[in-house]
Amino acid sequence: MFIAIMLITILVFGIYATYNMYNNIMKNTYKNMNLMIDANNENLNQSFSIIANTSIALSASDAVQEWIKDDNYFNKNNEKYYLNVQNLNKQFQNILTYNNVWELNSLTYVTVYENRELLGYTYTKQVSTKKITDDSKRINELVINDTEKYISYIPPSQSNNTIYYTRKLKSDFTTNDSLIIIAAIGEEYIKNKYNSLLSYDGSLVYLVDEEGIIYSSNDNSLLGNKISEDITNNIDTNKMNEINYNNKKYVTVSREIKENGLKLIYMLPKSNLIKETVTGMNSFILISIILSVVFITFVVIISMRTTVFIKDFTTAMNKVREKDYDYRMIKYEDVTLDTLVTTFNSMISEIQTLLKTTYESKILLNEMEIKFLQYQMNPHFLFNILLTIQIKAKMCKDETIYQMIASLSALLRAGIYGDKRSIITIEEELKYVEYYLSLQKMRYEDRLHYSIELDDEEIRICEIPRLVIEPIVENAIVHGVEESDNEAIVSVEISNDDEKIYIKVVDNGIGFDVEKIMNTENKDITDRKVEREKMGLKNTDQRLKLIYGSDYGLNIQSQKNVGTTIEIIISKNKGRAENV
Repeated sequence: MFIAIMLITILVFGIYATYNMYNNIMKNTYKNMNLMIDANNENLNQSFSIIANTSIALSASDAVQEWIKDDNYFNKNNEKYYLNVQNLNKQFQNILTYNNVWELNSLTYVTVYENRELLGYTYTKQVSTKKITDDSKRINELVINDTEKYISYIPPSQSNNTIYYTRKLKSDFTTNDSLIIIAAIGEEYIKNKYNSLLSYDGSLVYLVDEEGIIYSSNDNSLLGNKISEDITNNIDTNKMNEINYNNKKYVTVSREIKENGLKLIYMLPKSNLIKETVTGMNSFILISIILSVVFITFVVIISMRTTVFIKDFTTAMNKVREKDYDYRMIKYEDVTLDTLVTTFNSMISEIQTLLKTTYESKILLNEMEIKFLQYQMNPHFLFNILLTIQIKAKMCKDETIYQMIASLSALLRAGIYGDKRSIITIEEELKYVEYYLSLQKMRYEDRLHYSIELDDEEIRICEIPRLVIEPIVENAIVHGVEESDNEAIVSVEISNDDEKIYIKVVDNGIGFDVEKIMNTENKDITDRKVEREKMGLKNTDQRLKLIYGSDYGLNIQSQKNVGTTIEIIISKNKGRAENV
């Protein structure tokens, strides 16, 4: 109990401390995430502002302003066309050279189109001319067909990780002519602006537009794709969010970039917070383990000293279980324990006495009574049968003689004398009864009529004590045929219910005094002068009560010169092991 209380206390305190630590880590993490995303959002906002201001500066160049005044300024039919294009490229190069974008490397290149005509390009990084012309032509086609937006951001793709910023200018809104400035922004440049957000393992960062298209991410395979709805549907820019994504839980914050309306999303795995909590609890866990070991050692030592009696008592009980009734417990200095020892030793002595004087005597008596049943078949019956066989053998050679000898042999061979089993099936018992009755039928011929009836054939497989029915049938023959000159009728009727088996043996013999027979004490169960009906019926009744209990046994009804009905009541559900 002491160990349990101690461990429960440590566990409760540990859970409380872990909960508080986890909440504090969550608050601090949310605070840090907000600080970090605000700082990185400001970096991105400044970078996009520089790019936007650069495009404004390009739009304010002299060459562009001349085109606004004269829409034929870059017309190939204009004799100054090549000079005008050359001036445009020089002015763009000068603006980019003296602008921050050159030093910051924020722009990869800038191209200028009049409608679908490439006027020129300027690059800050070494890029192939073919790539510049091919990519810018594709972007120009996207922009020129968009009649609603004049400033656009085009997302990158897996094959081209470049973000495009475009500005479309009109010289006269009544015409379709447009001057389109396309600025190519390296996605790696944007990623570097929020690189500090990736300091945690497993962190995810997305830069998306209002439609959820990904412009930048630490996962390049997602560039240009639409972000999962699991993220966009569960993000509130005003508070920290917890979402499930790819079977993981994330703590998420987001900010909108004022310059262009793009949204920066920062996702931190919640498992990182749990790891931090566990790491923070290492000291507590170590101290708890040390304290637990110390306390458990202390309790075990005390327990070993105070539980010697329990161990000795357990040993004594095991000895008794092994039927070693000579074992005695030693005395103890403690008065209370010594009283228990004295009581235990006295109890063992009483058990020994009980076993020797009562239990063993009763077992011996039961064994003698059962053994007597195996030998109680009337010798007078055997002599008469043998005499009948001898007479018939002299008179004629008949099949009857053969059948009588066969039945007698079968009866003896079936095990009335030799079979040592205590439990047999009703079907086996009925075989003994049939052998016995068939022999008597041959002996008395028409003077004897018998029948065996079962209300349910399944009763045959039920188990009963051996030699329960046969002695009762023999008793019916003795009183129904041998002591009367009238026609004798003996019937065996077997029925059952859910709990009991009822076996009735009915005869029309001379009857007997039931009270006198059942209440006579048997002083010598081996004395052959004791009347057979007394011993057979009484022993059978006592035997059944010993096996099944007082609710079972024989129910006898007999009237002088009318007949006798003996009902044998046996438990149907009693197991073989118990019976034996």
